[in-house]
Amino acid sequence: MQYIYNPQENTKADALLVQLSANPYFDMLSSYSIGQLGLYYLAEYADRFGYIAKVKYYNSFDEVSKLIPQITEKISCRILGFYVDSDNIWALRTLIPLLQQSCPNINIILGGPQVTGDPYGTLRLIPNVTCGVIGEGEIPFLKLLQANSYSDDILSNINGLIYYNSYNELIITKSQEQNPNIDEFGYPKREKYCLDSGKVTFSQLITGRGCMGRCAFCFEGSIEHTNLRIRNIDSCLEEIDYLVETYGAKYINIVDDTFILNRKRTEEFCNRLINKYNGNIKWYCEARADILSKNIDILPLLKKSGLVKIQLGGESGCQEILDAYKKGVTIKQLEFVTKKIMEAGIPYVYANFIIGGAFETESTFNKTLDFAKKLMRIAPGHVEVSSSVFTPTPGSPMYNNPEEYGLKIIDKKCIRGASCSFVFAETEQLNQYKIWQLRNKFNNEIKNEYTSLLDEISIEQLKNIFYLSTKFSIDTPWSNLLKSKAHYRNYFEPLVRGGFYSFSEIPIDDIFSSIPLRTTHLSSDGVAFYRIKRSGEYIKNSNLANALITLSAGKLTFLDIFNMIKSNPTFITKNSNILDECISIYREFEQEFSVIWKKI
Repeated sequence: MQYIYNPQENTKADALLVQLSANPYFDMLSSYSIGQLGLYYLAEYADRFGYIAKVKYYNSFDEVSKLIPQITEKISCRILGFYVDSDNIWALRTLIPLLQQSCPNINIILGGPQVTGDPYGTLRLIPNVTCGVIGEGEIPFLKLLQANSYSDDILSNINGLIYYNSYNELIITKSQEQNPNIDEFGYPKREKYCLDSGKVTFSQLITGRGCMGRCAFCFEGSIEHTNLRIRNIDSCLEEIDYLVETYGAKYINIVDDTFILNRKRTEEFCNRLINKYNGNIKWYCEARADILSKNIDILPLLKKSGLVKIQLGGESGCQEILDAYKKGVTIKQLEFVTKKIMEAGIPYVYANFIIGGAFETESTFNKTLDFAKKLMRIAPGHVEVSSSVFTPTPGSPMYNNPEEYGLKIIDKKCIRGASCSFVFAETEQLNQYKIWQLRNKFNNEIKNEYTSLLDEISIEQLKNIFYLSTKFSIDTPWSNLLKSKAHYRNYFEPLVRGGFYSFSEIPIDDIFSSIPLRTTHLSSDGVAFYRIKRSGEYIKNSNLANALITLSAGKLTFLDIFNMIKSNPTFITKNSNILDECISIYREFEQEFSVIWKKI
């Protein structure tokens, strides 16, 4: 049973943690936001020690400067915490001074990737806050809750903070020692802390923190941030049970930087998922092509356990650039693993490619575009491709030393657009205008590639695509495109919803008692009816095909139709076998996705 938050219950709190979205385009297209799970981890850990923290979502286009004071007064909190990233930092820069005027006694704390990656830059942009938390927030947040005041003496003794001291100097305290046993943090009971029932969704699961990769474009690429720590499988499965029972979750996003690293752990996770849910809970994870290529025989187990989508990275179709990124994977590994994922029947592979990154030239871009198309052709209907523009991530090697990667950062603070969606750096051969042109070219050609490959998708994968969209709300560019095509939508959606069958699925003994239903519109030239094939081609019906397609309206059994046809002398010839001809035509209709069947 899904939990429904009652705003009247237990609204007193010690802290309010705010997720402020700065992506209005995404939020305007959806009535739901994905909860920032890190804030809920803070609330869960604080709860263990008797402190109450609530989590609230806002869009930066909301009247946040009025809404936050209202809720902080209602719950009587003394700490206001903000998750900060490279996009919402600019909204917070404007918002926080207004909050300090209306809530002068509240302590404002910042945390998140922007503070960790660029602590000095963040607090210089947003001064006069109590402090910022660098790195994992659970322990510093708890100590801030426990503190009676926030004097220099108090703050200087909390590891992992940045703050302005009484002399207006920025001070960074001693680094935190990461807890190797992250199971001690538990997992967050979201409904206890969420103030946004019905607006925020929770499909994410974290089974480990950190990453063993050293990707130069990523914050985790810094050596000091590569300490990988993983949770106990018992705890992970318990959290999945919690998400299923509390929120009715059917699809879980495992958001670890790389999930499939330890084979033994992966096998245990899959086998226990199979024992409990028999593949009926679907899930997504990120993986490395180099690891999977050495463990390719694990793919059937992953599929059986419910895995429906794997992200492999991608980044570039040029090996030299992959090496510069320190990806540790090869083009051949990406091709090989993509093919094997398709052969194993796992529905989706996701690959994102960076445009305008290290040493990018028009030639390397063309290699990337060609490689992305090649992956799509290896597995039509399986490979989902996207692109992002290189964004200088604070704390990453490419941010700290761009010249080593042939880059000139022209907008280090990313003030001109959303992360990954605008040009913030130039390469030695490509200026910002050319990079933007190439990114648009990539997106347009990939969009066309989706359309050109529709006829290459196997029937099994077409059913998978509509099944995952219809039953689990798992959508990709493939499903969105197919659902926009009446031939595919009207044929496959009834099949996956249940109760209807394709012609080949009807046993021969049941054909006469089954009811055919056409799923496509007919055309006419004023003289005869034409069928419209899924390719868009118009086909003039033979007399028999015309009778079958028009009578297949979901009202008559095939026996009714057959008796009407065989009693009509128009269809009888000396050497004809009407039944065989009817069956042959219905097989043709099946190939065109024109008729589905219902058993009585």
